[in-house]
Amino acid sequence: MSFQSRKQKAADEQLRKVALLVQTASDWSRQVLRGVANYAHEQGTWDFFIEPRGFYENLTLPRDWSGDGVIVRLTHAGLIRSIRQRKIPAVNVSWLGKHSQTVPKVVSDEAACGKLAAQHFLNKGFRCFGYVGPVKELGYADVLGKQYGLTLKESGHTCDQWIPQAARTDSQLRNRRQQLIRWLSRLQHPIGIFVWDTATGREITSVCSDLNLSVPDDVAVLCGEHDPLISSLARVPLSNLDQAPMRVGYEAAALLDRIMRNENVPEEPIRISPIGVVQRQSSDTASLTDPLVAKAMTFIRDHFRGPIQVVDLEKTLDVSRRMLEHRFQRSLGCTPAAEIRRTRLEFCKRMLLESDLPIAAIAAQSGFNHPEVMIRAFRRELGVTPSQFRRSR
Repeated sequence: MSFQSRKQKAADEQLRKVALLVQTASDWSRQVLRGVANYAHEQGTWDFFIEPRGFYENLTLPRDWSGDGVIVRLTHAGLIRSIRQRKIPAVNVSWLGKHSQTVPKVVSDEAACGKLAAQHFLNKGFRCFGYVGPVKELGYADVLGKQYGLTLKESGHTCDQWIPQAARTDSQLRNRRQQLIRWLSRLQHPIGIFVWDTATGREITSVCSDLNLSVPDDVAVLCGEHDPLISSLARVPLSNLDQAPMRVGYEAAALLDRIMRNENVPEEPIRISPIGVVQRQSSDTASLTDPLVAKAMTFIRDHFRGPIQVVDLEKTLDVSRRMLEHRFQRSLGCTPAAEIRRTRLEFCKRMLLESDLPIAAIAAQSGFNHPEVMIRAFRRELGVTPSQFRRSR
């Protein structure tokens, strides 16, 4: 056998045929799949079976497909039976379904995500809270919402909740919107609302506009996941949790690889910690009782991309620097200068994650007068450079 033939034989022996039964309609799922691809590229050649599918479609494993493993979003009992009957190693990346030795789970840490969302609003001083969970028909246990409510309860707060129903016809859509209008109308403001998905978060911003409610000053919105397209269609850019979906996909592929090598299945699900909150305009506010600080925060939010300084706040609000700093410390526990830097850094973080713009361009757009000033701010506040922050995500 020639060297080239031996090389081809070795490559064929290393080839893994893997089916990806994960819907492709949402950005979250596509990020999971990108993480799977990253692992596969590192380890060698994997041959994937995948078909584009929508969120509400029941994914199935083709009868004539023969392969080594499956990465799956377990959405219905028939899919579980199909995998078990064919005795194919599989890993589930969805909060749906139970962890088992047959189909173990690699998922975002749902409880940690719920706690993170509650802390985001608590740290901003909110006293009123809302939660919009997943559509009932999807069948989630919703540990996310339960932990969100529990964290608020432990801090002495309650939470208003609205669980939408599936809406696929025009009449169902109109009825759901009317229910949402009634729910938002009876809430106390200002309020922080945590929302299961980006599409519903976008709908909330639209209803708030119809009700003359300001987002984020009257209603602050935080989404459980991020969909860039849907967020771009919202009245304001939507804040979201970064659930680390690429890491979920990567670790799911790694676990499947170990199972295909006959290694043991973990007793418990592998839970991936969320990276943090990606704050955008929809929750970029604080629930403030001090009208002076509230006006200052609005000015910062509207002008941070320009070369504003604390002196500009003094002139605009007609107040002394000493008084301004005293009121900021009392309301927010920081100085006006620190809040300007924080707002700029949040914008920079978002641009680093969501664009390919060079560091110098991002610095110019965020109000830093020079890239080196932005780099120093990142090192001081985050312990990394902007380039390191971008690579780590």
